[in-house]
Amino acid sequence: MIFKIHFLPKFIFSLALLLASCSLFGQYQDDYVIPEFKNIDYNYRGFISSVRFATSESEIDYPIIQLNSGSHLLLEFDDLEADNKNYTYKVIHCNYDWTPSEDIAPMDYIDGFQENRIYESTNSFGTRTEYIHYQIKIPNDDIKITKSGNYILKVYIDGEEEDLAITRRFVIYEPMMKAVPHVRRSAVPPYSRSHQEFSLKVEHVGIYLPNPAKDIKVAILQNGRWDNAITNINPTFIKNEEMNYDLQGQIIFPGFREFRPLDIRSFRHRGPQVETMEQNDDNFQLYLFNDIPRTHAPYLFTNDLNGKFIVSSYDNPAANERGEYGHVHFNLETPKLSDSDVYVVGGFSDFLPYLRYKMTYNEEKEAYTSNCLLKNGFYDYMYLAVNKETGKPDLQALEGSVFESENNYVFLVYYRKYGSRYDQVVAYSKISSSMR
Repeated sequence: MIFKIHFLPKFIFSLALLLASCSLFGQYQDDYVIPEFKNIDYNYRGFISSVRFATSESEIDYPIIQLNSGSHLLLEFDDLEADNKNYTYKVIHCNYDWTPSEDIAPMDYIDGFQENRIYESTNSFGTRTEYIHYQIKIPNDDIKITKSGNYILKVYIDGEEEDLAITRRFVIYEPMMKAVPHVRRSAVPPYSRSHQEFSLKVEHVGIYLPNPAKDIKVAILQNGRWDNAITNINPTFIKNEEMNYDLQGQIIFPGFREFRPLDIRSFRHRGPQVETMEQNDDNFQLYLFNDIPRTHAPYLFTNDLNGKFIVSSYDNPAANERGEYGHVHFNLETPKLSDSDVYVVGGFSDFLPYLRYKMTYNEEKEAYTSNCLLKNGFYDYMYLAVNKETGKPDLQALEGSVFESENNYVFLVYYRKYGSRYDQVVAYSKISSSMR
């Protein structure tokens, strides 16, 4: 599985600000306003769809690769305006906290050019919805990265850096240390039925750390997500060439649920979640079976993509340029939430409440409904409630949380050597929380 959201109090304020801005830029609209740069995974333009950023080996892997390993990252997206725009991209090194690294210049971490064009594009062929598919592989002949660390990939239009299209986070690591995590069921009474807890050991054999608690920082991600990452934790004890983080009740995430699946790899034949389909000369309409909240439902294991999605088509083998887009109608049967709006979220929406994925309450059906334009593929999704006054997102309100759910967790170790000008990523580890 790839993600279940965990919102710690210290992140609520920044998330509320982020969510408040989503309604302005998260829809396909004619009255476009130049957006503010966000150093997160974000889609600034409504005509951009099906954004994927992962290793070139797997589109459901995390955008994390080893320095000088020969591995690549692949960014792919569709432009639904289909008008041959000139997309430019830039790579920016960031500190541990994702603020841009001001003490090093691009020439310190890039071999080549910091700013480059995206040259590889393909027009859709024989599809009802026209689009152009773009992709770029990093590193490439124009840009090679020479330092480990956090990075932001900015994509913008016609060389105008303010005219943002996409931002994506990625990590380059160099294995100088070792992260050894351990998963357990939480022993803290309020969380024992709903949360997953971890301890972590960082081994730094042969590396002297004059001030370990200051020199080393860690980040723990649930299903590759940064908005719910646990950071700024201190070791519980330090011994020779080893730091231990065993903070009962602090390195803890809600387990949430296995993701709801959506198989729309064919528009000729109904997938298991599709009740009815309609086809006409212009589009496809797919009406899904009704969903219900799972807040108090028993745990049920299902194989999922941990929140990710893949583009794939049974109808056309070249899904990148021949995959169709369809209007997918979601339905969630539930009493109306008086204090919250409801959104369909998943990797396809960056797990953010973009306006295009907002649901409308149908009084006659007593259900929330939405019409989302999605490409042939397999999707994971959930329903997110967002408080109307505070902007606070709440995934548990409609999905619930159980400790049995399978999630993937990423552990990253950052090291700033004494006198160094940037944060290195010196260890990367990934484990599953499966407790079945």
